[in-house]
Amino acid sequence: MARENTSTADPSNYPGRERPRRGRRPPGRWLAPAVSAAVLAAAAVGCSPAATDTGSSTACAAAPGVTDDTVRLGLLLSDTGGAADQVIGARAGIDARIRAENDKGGVRGRQIVYQLRDDASNLDQNLVAAKALVEKDEVFALLSATSVATGSAEYLHAAGVPIAGLAMEEAWTTNDNMVSYLNRLPSTVVFDTMGQFARSRGVERAVIITSSTSVASQVGAGRIRKILQYAGIEVVANIDYSPGATTPATVGRQIAKSGADGMFAPITGDDFVDAYSGAMAAGAALKVGLGVSGYGHELLARRGTAMSGAYFYVAYLPFEAETAAQRTYLDALARYSPELDPPDAQAAIESYITTDLLLRGLDAAGPCPTRENLLSALRSIPDYDGAGLLPAPVDLTKGFGQAARCLTFVRVDQAGAGFDVQEPSVCGNPIPDQAG
Repeated sequence: MARENTSTADPSNYPGRERPRRGRRPPGRWLAPAVSAAVLAAAAVGCSPAATDTGSSTACAAAPGVTDDTVRLGLLLSDTGGAADQVIGARAGIDARIRAENDKGGVRGRQIVYQLRDDASNLDQNLVAAKALVEKDEVFALLSATSVATGSAEYLHAAGVPIAGLAMEEAWTTNDNMVSYLNRLPSTVVFDTMGQFARSRGVERAVIITSSTSVASQVGAGRIRKILQYAGIEVVANIDYSPGATTPATVGRQIAKSGADGMFAPITGDDFVDAYSGAMAAGAALKVGLGVSGYGHELLARRGTAMSGAYFYVAYLPFEAETAAQRTYLDALARYSPELDPPDAQAAIESYITTDLLLRGLDAAGPCPTRENLLSALRSIPDYDGAGLLPAPVDLTKGFGQAARCLTFVRVDQAGAGFDVQEPSVCGNPIPDQAG
């Protein structure tokens, strides 16, 4: 279903919306960049350079989705379906970053608007939605908050359409039009950061928990195995956890029986807590139980006591650091997306950063943006800092969708009420057979 981004909060603008879930926008409260309906309806066929940029009225060459005063984007979102819980808060982060930019005058005087289409967490529907955004809605570029972007990757690459988003699939490392400051689960190993951390905590024998229904989980498991083995850690078991088919108690007994002292889980936050709490109840002697997603106070508020002692890592600075950039983010969420509570959902932060990256590239593309010069501008950024939210800059001249070199590890306190930052961010080294 397509939904256009408008400035009104009238519930009638959002027909058929599913019942809101935790951290998701209730009907009539989806905020979006503040622009007029007339602007949203403008034909996206070309533009003239802004007077402040060139002082000239010479018309730019036609570019889809670009007018004198707007740039129209598309958003591919898993708003429904099995992957929807993985991207809770993503639209809030996108809206907050875009609305903050629009309130400052937009990018080179142009307001940013977008059209949303739900891919229902389905590869085929992802392609259908992408084609509609490009061919019917004539968007300039895309934002993505989905784990099924592979569905449209070949089509968008052939069309030369830039897409920036949450990178959770191999496609983000192989298509040069797919832009992300990191790939959470790349297919190749790049840095040994996780292995360094595990060894520092005394882990010698590891178990990896996966979801057989998730391609991203399977790819992530392969990456984690390589990292751990490079660090000299033996992987003693790979255990599938499928809620509904396996109970937390059952998977917990399997973990304990494996004799592992480290558990690593490229699965959703709730599934990780199930497996971790099951393992602890079964008496597993875990020195580290590490989840790749789940950091944030939403999960903590619901399941804190079951998470006591668990570790998570993030590729951005955790909010316990209390930096100026984090205050800017929190202020933006409070002002433009107050319905996301708490505001530190992982998908919200990562989508905010990804949107910031696309806006930075759009500004660098100049007064007459084209898809080609937008991608060229993004490839020319050697020091992207994620609006100040990353622990170390990312060099996008070395490619999009890279694995994170620097990670920050946090641990749930014994009361299950907060996160303790373990140490300053750990920055790994390239694994030799992946270097260069």
